[in-house]
Amino acid sequence: MTKSNRIVYIDVLRVIACFSVIMIHSSAQYVVKDIGSFNFWVSNIFNGLARIGVPLFIMISGALMLDKNYQFSTQKIINHIIRMIVFFVFWSVLYCFIFNIVGSIIKHESIDIIKIIGSLIKGYYHLWFVYLIIGLYLIVPLLRLWVNDANKKYVEYFIILSIIFTYIIPQIISIGSNYSNLFEHINDIIENNLSLKYVGGFTTYFILGWYINNYELKNKRIIYILGLFGVLITIMGTYILSNTTGKALQMHGNLYINVLFQAVAVFVIIKDKFKNMHTNNLINSISKYSLGIYAIHVLIETIMYRIIKIVNIDFALINIPVVFIVSVVLSYLISFILSKIPVLKKVV
Repeated sequence: MTKSNRIVYIDVLRVIACFSVIMIHSSAQYVVKDIGSFNFWVSNIFNGLARIGVPLFIMISGALMLDKNYQFSTQKIINHIIRMIVFFVFWSVLYCFIFNIVGSIIKHESIDIIKIIGSLIKGYYHLWFVYLIIGLYLIVPLLRLWVNDANKKYVEYFIILSIIFTYIIPQIISIGSNYSNLFEHINDIIENNLSLKYVGGFTTYFILGWYINNYELKNKRIIYILGLFGVLITIMGTYILSNTTGKALQMHGNLYINVLFQAVAVFVIIKDKFKNMHTNNLINSISKYSLGIYAIHVLIETIMYRIIKIVNIDFALINIPVVFIVSVVLSYLISFILSKIPVLKKVV
């Protein structure tokens, strides 16, 4: 921790997470078509490397909110939730207005009120993350009761159970169901009969963030090897799965064991490299506005790809980096500007 009381490595991780999400969305359209083509492979590599974005965001939240030094209070959690609700409403309305209402007017289509309401409630596709974070905030008081040093062994037991029943088995079932109906029966047993939902979902990442933040993991070389192995599975698995099934299927799920390996390895590496370093103004600033950048970047990317479609450049090796860089820069600048406007600073 620095003199400014900022945890530098957490800021670095937040920047990496933010950039990773932008890269996922910058490269996503090429990984779902022309399987095996040059554009596919470029996108698959960029996309596969970036899948750590959402897991890292959740691990960061867990590292901070479950820490014993976190000044926990019910009112603080309520304030966090209210902020996320305000954030969601603002951006959901904005995206709905631009892509649903204005879009319908430009296309001379009638405005479907039910569709508009559904769009507002669900939010634009990247805003699903807000619901996830609110859900995690709601269980923070419960997690803080037992996620602590005194219960380290129980925390480790939870993590092991979760890795088996949230990551490994469901992933095997998900992949296998593309080839045989047998896996549907296995899924019925795991999901409905055994029903270990308590160790399901994204809570594992949340708790892992706390765990790695507080303890030095042994056998880091194995963690790094597993991280590299995870990257290879993510990239090669996407190709093999898509090629053998004839469908655009991906090994990119946030709750896939290979993605977990990637995220844990990056978290550990960044913690080790930056834990004793002084804060950097640029890193600090990007980290500070990461939520706004997350909200805005999809709009910039959409505009960029519509321009690319008009100029008819279908070359992923150029398009993806250009869209990524422009999205990062403009999203940061817009977020920075909005933060200086009293009425809007709470939505970035």
